[in-house]
Amino acid sequence: MIRFVVFIVAWLLGVGVQSSVVQSSITDVIKNNETKEMQSIDATVFVFAYRLMKESEKIFQPMITSPQQTMQSLCGFPVAHSRQLIYQYAAFYDTVLVQNIMAFSKELSLNGTKREGVMTVQILEHLHTHRKLMEKAHILNLSADVVEAFLIDESLKIDILLSKFGADIAALVFDTFHEGDMKQLKNMSEDIKQGLREKCGPDSDLEEQFSEVL
Repeated sequence: MIRFVVFIVAWLLGVGVQSSVVQSSITDVIKNNETKEMQSIDATVFVFAYRLMKESEKIFQPMITSPQQTMQSLCGFPVAHSRQLIYQYAAFYDTVLVQNIMAFSKELSLNGTKREGVMTVQILEHLHTHRKLMEKAHILNLSADVVEAFLIDESLKIDILLSKFGADIAALVFDTFHEGDMKQLKNMSEDIKQGLREKCGPDSDLEEQFSEVL
């Protein structure tokens, strides 16, 4: 009888240990899957941010080189302080990009939370630096040559960052982007031009208009 009781106790203990091991194993799998999901989201958001920044750079570069011609073409008449206006709008548009990037990150997350990964944090830092540069260019009314030199240097740093994360991105990034997010890339040029058209007006109104959006 004693042996039977000992056997039952040992069996129950064994079942308990096995159950604990199984539960622990399941928990580990869940945590591992969550980690991989977060890494994939981070890589995908990084690529999306990189593409937005490069597209924005491509659109603003000729505007910075020829600000008077750009604003006259958009407004239909000469606009005073065209260069500073474009610098200031470029800084404002960086804020728009950040909002789009964070919204994209939230959409990808299964639970709808906003949590920036390592890659996303670093590219957002470069976007913040770019905004500060354009704000400085506006305040000091820097020449196009000076601004372009700074922008080339910053663009190179972003490319180096892409190279640094290249292997991780290839392994983790999701295969496709949402159609709505791809539409942002396609419509960016017209969005920027339309935003600048809305600033066509008397020179005395320019600062007031920008203060409202910034």
